[in-house]
Amino acid sequence: MLASSVFRAALLGAVVVVSPAFGQDSSVCVCVQPAVRTPSELEQRSAGSIAFVQSRPTGAFRQNIGFGYGGTGTYLLRLDRAGAFSLRADGGVLGYGYESFHAPLSPTVGGRIQVKVSTTNYIVPLSIGPQIAWPTGPIRPYANAGIATQIFFTESGIEGTDDTGDFANTTNQSDATMSWVFGGGVYMPVYNDKTTVALDFGVQYFTGGHAQYLRPGSITDLPNAQISINPFESDTHMMLVRIGVRIGR
Repeated sequence: MLASSVFRAALLGAVVVVSPAFGQDSSVCVCVQPAVRTPSELEQRSAGSIAFVQSRPTGAFRQNIGFGYGGTGTYLLRLDRAGAFSLRADGGVLGYGYESFHAPLSPTVGGRIQVKVSTTNYIVPLSIGPQIAWPTGPIRPYANAGIATQIFFTESGIEGTDDTGDFANTTNQSDATMSWVFGGGVYMPVYNDKTTVALDFGVQYFTGGHAQYLRPGSITDLPNAQISINPFESDTHMMLVRIGVRIGR
């Protein structure tokens, strides 16, 4: 009788002691918090844009070539917190001339295998310099200036008539010249949250120096697999008109 009473008392005590412990354990949450990555200072100050561009030659340059079309990329590094002052770098590739014809692959093969011989004239504008902008509002004007170079080259390649890429190419001519560049435009934000997405409408003017360049018809095919190249030479002033998208503060 006494043993039974002692056993019941011990059991009741164990329940009283263990129950709070279980209650405390059930309230404990072992949770893994996702790591939150903080952008670096460089990332917070950086922005970029891509744009479709049209080149419009002026002066003597305009008499020798027509409009060109291509794309450019821009990197901007904010120098102040608001973004009123930035360092800007631009680079792009534009084609301003193209010609092609079909020919047999070789005299040995004859006319059974035809290839397409194409020649494209390119301009590569590169520039770097400061930019000043109005960093707030629905329309944000900006102006920029800097030093630039304009690279001209003409490349010929061959591809099969049923292929989509060149399997051989040659640079026929190339030249480069230094230039000053001046530009301006407006940003029009279309999304603004953790980052900003804005339309970019702008113009840049290159005071291009003297250079040699080709255009369609500048290369003449001669007998015995020889060619004659007749380059044009002039100042290379031109305007770039851009329509693009900017991403970043």
